[in-house]
Amino acid sequence: MKISYICGILGLCLPALAPAAPWYPAQTVADGRHVAYRPLPRVHKSWRICALFPHVRDRYWWGVSWGLVDEARRQGVKLGLYQAGGYDNLAVQQEQFQACLRKGADAILLASLSADGMNDAIAQAAARGVPVIDLITGVSSDKVSARSLVRFDDMARAATRYLLSYSRRQQVSIAWLPGPRDAGWVRGAEAGMYQAIRHKSVTLQHGGYGPPELTTQMGLVRAILRADARYPDYFLGNSVAIEAAANYMHHYPQVASRAISFYATEPVLRLIAEGKVLAAVSDSPVLQARIGLDLALRILEKQPHAYSVSPKIEVIDAGNVAAYDLSRVYSPEYVRITQQALPN
Repeated sequence: MKISYICGILGLCLPALAPAAPWYPAQTVADGRHVAYRPLPRVHKSWRICALFPHVRDRYWWGVSWGLVDEARRQGVKLGLYQAGGYDNLAVQQEQFQACLRKGADAILLASLSADGMNDAIAQAAARGVPVIDLITGVSSDKVSARSLVRFDDMARAATRYLLSYSRRQQVSIAWLPGPRDAGWVRGAEAGMYQAIRHKSVTLQHGGYGPPELTTQMGLVRAILRADARYPDYFLGNSVAIEAAANYMHHYPQVASRAISFYATEPVLRLIAEGKVLAAVSDSPVLQARIGLDLALRILEKQPHAYSVSPKIEVIDAGNVAAYDLSRVYSPEYVRITQQALPN
């Protein structure tokens, strides 16, 4: 892949993405086995597929959108992209799901905003023979046809273990900011974090739940710092919370905390390159999107497929951020979020 560089005001550079080479083979775990994943070389019909997102308020979902659009273009299939506008809008996502069924979508890629709230709709689609792919965020339904996701308990566990290894202190204080209450990925992240600190000398301050929006997360960070005269040693949480913590610490240098995100986004990776964030765990969301679409196409084309596929989890820090394949995490600079109705 040809790489150019974007440099910040501190002179630190992060690779800017250029038109990419093929994304495959990709190192994944498929149904418990390590697999070099390759998509179908081509399909035999212009399938019509819906993709539903919780929101598009951060660049994480821009990357997911780009991965889907780019892969749909490669395969010559039609794609509808919908977003619910936030984690409080379950009724909106439910209606978007129904609209896709009414439009005769051949398959639905669902990045659900609720672990349980879309289960009835998933069962309805399954009864109609419409495959539903559980994409990224996770649902509790056993009616999905396949899953393209990384377990957020594994990601949060990896982030927490990195923190504890980096600290090397007998006693460490952590402020925890997981994200929106009841989202499947947040449930998983909390389980993984708590498992990692079990039997460790950790003082945990739960910062509360909230959507991954900068204003909300900045408010939670501010509340943590005002609640106790002794600042936490580390902020650990969702990427927007970590971005907020880094921005806060930049303006208030007396706050000497360090920050780690349990998933990677473009802003957090730039902050890692600038030395303002310690690390983030990559779940390769662009790659998850591409694999999710391929799983749907394999099912529609009646080709062999895995039930659950996960890209390899990796920790990104100052030591490897410059060399990391960022096309797995976010879209090129020239790409903006795509939202479009499912074509006829």
